[in-house]
Amino acid sequence: MELNYHFEDNGKTETIVILHGFLSDKSSMAQISTELDGIRNIITVDLPGFGQSKSIGQDYGIETIANALAGMLESLSITQADIYGYSMGGRVALSFAINHPGYVKRLILESTSPGIASKEDRAIRRQVDQSRADEILRDYPAFISQWEMLPLFSSQATMTRDDQARQRENRLAQKPEEVADSLLKYGTGVQPSYWTKLSRLHMPILLAVGSKDQKFIDINTRMSLHMPDARLEIIDGAGHNIHMEAGPKFGILLLDYLSGGMNDGKRMANDSRI
Repeated sequence: MELNYHFEDNGKTETIVILHGFLSDKSSMAQISTELDGIRNIITVDLPGFGQSKSIGQDYGIETIANALAGMLESLSITQADIYGYSMGGRVALSFAINHPGYVKRLILESTSPGIASKEDRAIRRQVDQSRADEILRDYPAFISQWEMLPLFSSQATMTRDDQARQRENRLAQKPEEVADSLLKYGTGVQPSYWTKLSRLHMPILLAVGSKDQKFIDINTRMSLHMPDARLEIIDGAGHNIHMEAGPKFGILLLDYLSGGMNDGKRMANDSRI
């Protein structure tokens, strides 16, 4: 599998890989890239089905993507990097860390789930994802409108109109047939559950969730209990998409974490709210 990516060599000794969420591409992470380009070389990636990375015609799953990321780093002669993923990209980042832990210096997961533990619940989610894929193919703009109205994204009403317009434009720029195909190949209904493998991750991990996203607060609180070196940060005033809803605050958090200012090697007994 080949992934479209951009490597920004800022002349730094360390590199971070940034993975976007569903219905977007690597350009949606531009602000985060700008926040971090003073301390890291930056790799932004189009995940399969988005931007210039193809999904249709390929037989793959989420762990195939993890292997492709490892191949990408090897081709760039990068032996270790920080890995940051948002939502869908966080699931890919987690898969990469579990399958290729030697490549990961630090793992940053924004609004991320390790998958669905129950086989029965995964089967139900596959049915939901199939229905969503059908809706995407039938009327993509209508699907986007419905997606933006999900309770998960209700907090985005506080974003500026320009930010909302840019996000919608990026979503509409994706190819519906590619989006639908990707959902059926590495959505949460088909990806493996990683709950039982979280304890294998011994690298420093930052779990970031928004204070308005109770579902993912609960998920990440549970995740942190299984991870030997995890820190949970709850960002006040943000929902699921923290990097857009609380961009400056989240940028400061990442800079501090990656610069070692948060003592990322020490496990927190309780979460930290900023």
